[in-house]
Amino acid sequence: MSASNPNCPNGDRTNFSYDDIQKCSDGFTTKCAFTAANGAKGLVTDRWTIVSSMMFTVRRSVVIEAAPPAAGLRFGLHLQPAFPEGVNFNDLQYYAPNACYNLNDLNEDGVCDYLDSQVLSYRDDRLNALSVLAYHPQRQLALSLSRIDTPKYDDEPIRRKGQLAFLQDTDIGALGFQPSGSAINNAMLTAHYPFVERDRCNALLVQDRVPWGAFRPVHAGDSFSVAYAVRMYHSSSPHDAVWTLIKEQIGVLCPKPVCLDRPEDEISRLRLETLAQYFKEDPTGGAGFVTNCHPQNGQQLGNIVQYGFTGQNIMNAANILHAPTSWQLDRQQAFKVIDFYVSCALESAHGFTHGLYNIDQQRRDSWWTGLLLPLAYAKPGEDLEGLMGPLHGHLQTVIESLSRTHGVYTRCVLEETEALLSLYQSLNDAPKSWLEVVTRFGEFLLNAQEPDGSWFRAYSLAGEPLTEPQTWFGQTLYQQRSSTATVIPLLLDLARITKKDAYREAAIRAGRFVRTHFVDKVRHNGGIHDSIYAKPQLIDHESIYFCCRALLALYEVTKSEYFRAGAVRAAQLSASWVLLWDVPLPPKSTLACHGFRSTGWAGCDTPGAGYVHPMGIIATPDLVRVAQITGDTTFLDIAELCFMGSNENVGCKWGYALEGMQEEGLLLSPWFLDDPMFANDNGFGDRRKGEGNKTCLPWISAVTVWAGNELRKRFGTTDFAKLRQQIPL
Repeated sequence: MSASNPNCPNGDRTNFSYDDIQKCSDGFTTKCAFTAANGAKGLVTDRWTIVSSMMFTVRRSVVIEAAPPAAGLRFGLHLQPAFPEGVNFNDLQYYAPNACYNLNDLNEDGVCDYLDSQVLSYRDDRLNALSVLAYHPQRQLALSLSRIDTPKYDDEPIRRKGQLAFLQDTDIGALGFQPSGSAINNAMLTAHYPFVERDRCNALLVQDRVPWGAFRPVHAGDSFSVAYAVRMYHSSSPHDAVWTLIKEQIGVLCPKPVCLDRPEDEISRLRLETLAQYFKEDPTGGAGFVTNCHPQNGQQLGNIVQYGFTGQNIMNAANILHAPTSWQLDRQQAFKVIDFYVSCALESAHGFTHGLYNIDQQRRDSWWTGLLLPLAYAKPGEDLEGLMGPLHGHLQTVIESLSRTHGVYTRCVLEETEALLSLYQSLNDAPKSWLEVVTRFGEFLLNAQEPDGSWFRAYSLAGEPLTEPQTWFGQTLYQQRSSTATVIPLLLDLARITKKDAYREAAIRAGRFVRTHFVDKVRHNGGIHDSIYAKPQLIDHESIYFCCRALLALYEVTKSEYFRAGAVRAAQLSASWVLLWDVPLPPKSTLACHGFRSTGWAGCDTPGAGYVHPMGIIATPDLVRVAQITGDTTFLDIAELCFMGSNENVGCKWGYALEGMQEEGLLLSPWFLDDPMFANDNGFGDRRKGEGNKTCLPWISAVTVWAGNELRKRFGTTDFAKLRQQIPL
């Protein structure tokens, strides 16, 4: 137990022992009378219920008998495994979907990369399944701690800027893990109510990563309760352990899909009609979809064509060309976008293009993602610090280095090239030049593949690997080769089309690398290209999605059990990124006022856990396919949750300027509340819990419309009731 201390998130801690232990038919009832350091008095009653030999629940009830004015308390539960042979902290692997995967330790130094600590505690609203898990590889044993009474209410804390400890009446607790301090069994799982995030967190400040925590205000007669489940189970891998936990929590949380206010195909039509309003061209033939606005007003920040990742110009063009002819869309816009891209790519022996094209200035730039996007529409001599705000100072060394570096991300080239190949195969009269662009990139991949089967994350326009600055392109093998999985399906398509075995062989070699390094070791990362956190690459949902997609494609071609098992493992992790419950939001927040539900939304990255976006929808077709090949309908259930959730907040009723507009991301948990980077006056501020990120980019329409099209293409329907009939039981 901790009593409130305004100067310390940990508070004034006191350990109490049970005064009374009564055995019951199905467990124990234990009681502890307490007097806290601040004078508050009361009684804690823990009801321990044995559910099975491998599971018990703990329902904690607290009654306050007396308390001085402005008193606050926090209650903790620590679970320490007791192995006869003992265990060190780093003998175990740690998971907290979607905040932590294998300790988030890409440099393998035994601490979380993003928080530089082994003492880790996450608010409930950062946890998709309200759970944490420790996995013992030698024993193949998992121990998990889950909250089983869903949090019902939360609001913005009343605190001064910089205040790390405060009183707050919130139902949000925290779960985590840390060393126990024991010489023999030095590990434990933790629960706290209300929340504390320590020893570091990303709730307040980008660089300092200070901890913070709430204390429940208490008074005489106050009472409250919280409930947890402790589970133990044997699993052959951490992937199976996480998947077992997810399925158990689905049974507890009973997630229900979001109900859309209009049919999915109608939403797709509106998305494409809105996209068309952001088509721009110049007199030289430059053309693209340049959406880059605050969705609340729809006004452009800059007319920049972005390729891959947040741009997805060819995928957007393909969506328009595949749309029903009854939809009022200008298909010539799509062809102009494609023609411009192809003309640029044909200037490169490798099928590369500059990642950015400034329509207004008719200028090409390299695409080092959001970090340098403001530079693309900066005028010569313009004050970059004034343009970029505190972000410029935070990453100035990286910005200066990248601004002199020209090249491409592997993922960005892949996404545009793959969409072009798919379109080439679907149109009877597609120009041969489209295939020429694709084969040039394919030949580059054959020549650039490393002996271990991997590719680098980025290359210069001449085709040389880019590794400097390491603080951006990666400090470890996992980071520098993080995009390897992205290109595998393209290589398999080229092998089928050209009958050239070298493509298939390269894909297989890459698949072994992907499964060994990213999937089996749970070191996936780098799907997202820009990081403002302590390390250059993020452990994110997109990276494990790409692994699943790649290994599934290899299984479909080779029928190898090795690739099938790898695809299933990747799918288990991918599905764990999807929220299984409705996070309570501040009642006056924008999302709460619109009746937003969080179930089905996918997390973005682990250091930003609690931030969700519709990109998760891109994984739904593969999750459906994995459900088919395994007979496990939980994959289908999660695919449905994600497909519906990602289509939830589209249109004017959500406060957006156009009917087909959707915000890029949403905050379900506090994020950098005190950091000047997101001050209220810079247009992107007010990023509090229950608010959006004030951003709209072309990728949103691209992946959401594509996902519906892909489900219809592969399975004939987007009706999940009909899809269930296709699952062999």
